Amino acid sequence: MNFADIKNFGLTPKSERGISLVAVIFVTILLSTISVVTLSVVVTDNRMAANHVESAQAFWASEAGIERALLWLRNQETPPTGTAPFTLYQEQQVGHGTYSVVIDPADDNPSHYIKEYSIESTGNGGQVSRHLQIHVKMSTFGKYAYLSGNENGNIWFYSGDVVEGPLHSNDQISIMGSPQFLGKVTSSYDTFNEGSNYNPTFRDGYQLGVPEITFPTTQEVLNNYYVENGGPPPLIIDASGSKHAKIIFNSEGTIKYSVWHRSSGHLVWDIHNATANINDLNGVVYVTDDVRLKGTVKGRLTVFATGNIYILDDIRYSQSKPNGEPAENCTDMLGIVSAKNVIIADTPANRNDVVIDGAILALGNSFYVQNYYSGDPRGNLTIWGSLSQVVRGPVGTMRWDGSVTGYDKDYHYDQRLEGEIPPYYPTTGVYEVTAWRELMQ
Repeated sequence: MNFADIKNFGLTPKSERGISLVAVIFVTILLSTISVVTLSVVVTDNRMAANHVESAQAFWASEAGIERALLWLRNQETPPTGTAPFTLYQEQQVGHGTYSVVIDPADDNPSHYIKEYSIESTGNGGQVSRHLQIHVKMSTFGKYAYLSGNENGNIWFYSGDVVEGPLHSNDQISIMGSPQFLGKVTSSYDTFNEGSNYNPTFRDGYQLGVPEITFPTTQEVLNNYYVENGGPPPLIIDASGSKHAKIIFNSEGTIKYSVWHRSSGHLVWDIHNATANINDLNGVVYVTDDVRLKGTVKGRLTVFATGNIYILDDIRYSQSKPNGEPAENCTDMLGIVSAKNVIIADTPANRNDVVIDGAILALGNSFYVQNYYSGDPRGNLTIWGSLSQVVRGPVGTMRWDGSVTGYDKDYHYDQRLEGEIPPYYPTTGVYEVTAWRELMQ
């Protein structure tokens, strides 16, 4: 065997053809494997994409069910009764998905004025379901440190004003200088009215363009009382016609009330210094026409009047600090609700500061200061509670020359009103969401 024979040993053309065939088979198998894997990845990706789309559809369908249930609750003349869960919607179509909603009233609703509900919404999108649950409760006017339906033109928040707690207006809010808003500010208007040196502080931010809040009528408030309390009627003080009424709160936990009129120039008492224990009044005093208030409140009470309510002097809680702030252990709570106006009377006692502890609501018009435009400055108007009014009323003026009349505002939110309210204090028709979660099933 020569060198050439040794060199070509085992490498005949036949052997080369065999090696080529093995290589072709290997490459074919490799390409097939890659194709299968690629196809599998594509199918998996498509399936994942489809699941993602269906999951998103199910989520938004579930959210739609939640929103529609909240709207349904708000539109009810009276809150749903009972404690048994009920199906509100079943397989309602929305977009490319459907939703079903179940509302579960709180077990203690029958014994509470402020109703609470759990809302569970199941959204379906193709083969995917999403389950959302929220907890809601009725919102009252006590939720707001300040609330107005109409800001009454050129009444401004300006430098030196400090408002604690949530603030809302259905109208455009006018701001001049650098007032401080220590709670969240909301408005149903799309912009603020920005005055000179506009530089407000929004500690908890603000939100514009939110839904309006509807003010109830006094009759609706009274109807709520009878719906919730089928027992005895409230104490009714008749001051209709040409009569006048006054209620004095006493630190012993009582009220002293009088009604009078004039006949031929003489004072005639219809009721003179009658006394009642606040704990015996079932939470409400109802006055037909105007009433005047002052004194120290011990207990929990709401005063409704079909006319104006005049504040003659300080109204303080028995458990309050010298500046009027409710003490840490304070259990006193007062609601002041007028079908017309709540007015700080121009009395000698009110010409050097005035302090009001309570939740104030003017359903007919405004909260304002009598003769606010005249006389010397009267110091601070201090409120520890909340203030709501259909039309914002003036409490003082600032003239072009820097002189002022009336009061400087010193409004403080009673944080207790976030969780409790005066008896039968009106609701806003809005349900606030207190908890949100997605259920994994």
